[in-house]
Amino acid sequence: MRVAILQAAAVDESLAMCDVAGVLRARGHAIRLFLDDQERDFAGAIAGWRPDVALVQAAYMGERWTRTAVALLPPHVTSVLVGTAATFDGELLDRVGAWGALMGELDDCAPALLAALERGTSLHEVPALQWRDGERLHSNAWGEPPDLDALPLPDRGLYYERYPFLGRFPWKRFATGRGCVHSCGFCYLPPLRDGYGGERATVRRKSVDRVITEIQAVRTRWPLERIHFADDLFAPSRPWLEELAERYPREVGIPFTCNTSPETVTEVNADLLARAGARVVGIGLETGSEANRDALLGRPTKDEAIRRAAQRLKARGVQLLTFNMLANPGEGFDDALSTLALNQELGTDFPRVNLAYPAPDSYLERLMSERGMEPIQPDAHSREEWKAWCAEGDPVPFEVLQRLFRLATRNKVSPGLVAALAKALPTSRWLSPLALYDASVEARWSGVSLIDGLRYARHAGKPNRRVTYHESLP
Repeated sequence: MRVAILQAAAVDESLAMCDVAGVLRARGHAIRLFLDDQERDFAGAIAGWRPDVALVQAAYMGERWTRTAVALLPPHVTSVLVGTAATFDGELLDRVGAWGALMGELDDCAPALLAALERGTSLHEVPALQWRDGERLHSNAWGEPPDLDALPLPDRGLYYERYPFLGRFPWKRFATGRGCVHSCGFCYLPPLRDGYGGERATVRRKSVDRVITEIQAVRTRWPLERIHFADDLFAPSRPWLEELAERYPREVGIPFTCNTSPETVTEVNADLLARAGARVVGIGLETGSEANRDALLGRPTKDEAIRRAAQRLKARGVQLLTFNMLANPGEGFDDALSTLALNQELGTDFPRVNLAYPAPDSYLERLMSERGMEPIQPDAHSREEWKAWCAEGDPVPFEVLQRLFRLATRNKVSPGLVAALAKALPTSRWLSPLALYDASVEARWSGVSLIDGLRYARHAGKPNRRVTYHESLP
């Protein structure tokens, strides 16, 4: 079959889409990617290729685009939603008007759907499929995809051949596994595990052999100077990390960045990460209030564990990146300032900060409901218009703090001065020029040159256009 994959923007380059494209090509299907922001005539390009099926990215913060993309498809094309919103928002199919949706990971369900459509067999056997038959909505149980090492290699040419500027960019993402040992209330992984019946292994890891093979396959065809391992949790397994630290410097030798949790940064693991070639390691700080981290976010990580992780990494010359959330339901502005203060204490090199996002039927949305706060309509969400949706009271101080956060962390600006500015400014828009500073910090984190970064940005546009996808969900 001819399968079109539709996405809004180049900044949404998805490892999950590459994975499923590799599987589908191995089954004999023709695959082509269409990025709306890269096509002069998006609808015309799709229609001219004459697809049978369109896999349409349906991600949180992207519903407006998803609805538009589905509407422009020719009538004979079977429209199938995939992604975070397609997986977790049970009402999305009706709101968007697509024929169906595939929930969860795509490695097993997408090939099964195409086989059923091609042969005219029952759709009830396709795992994780939702589809509309007249007035009736059918929803199948989720399946179990194969071992990650057993999959065909990801099809990175899906992006790099059709849009060469992506292939020329020397920074590229890889995934060494899927899943996480934690069950944070704000994360997509606990409901993803629930969808699979709670029986799926918490972390499914590729072998070191497989990881190195994937990297070498990319390096033989496209420039590769910096690597980011996009796993939710990179270093939970000490034996796996020991093998990586022994083989990766010798067989690959490219500096990398990765994300893990403070609890996994033991003295031994910190040594192994440094030996393997980690330049920057990201950890989840979330909020500077230990009590709120547990009660509001379901993340019982102690401040002392965060401090130990930061000290261990920095002692070995590994730079620290932190993930932070502001304006959580029930969080006061002083709590948000404590997040800034803890980052300053740690000497965070690369602070990332977002305003809490209440995805439909998420833990944060339920927390808002419990506190008597009105839910936000899903199609009102847009990363380009990110607001302090979950704030109780005036949202502006949180939005100003979010704009100032990187600058204030890296330059140790007094939290008192930041608070005074946050409460004095009528809107965060006055601080929009700080986006240039933030971009320069991101460039230093990635390790790419200024010229390479500007070349990429000229095509891909602003990073705040990105929707919410993950390494296992497009």
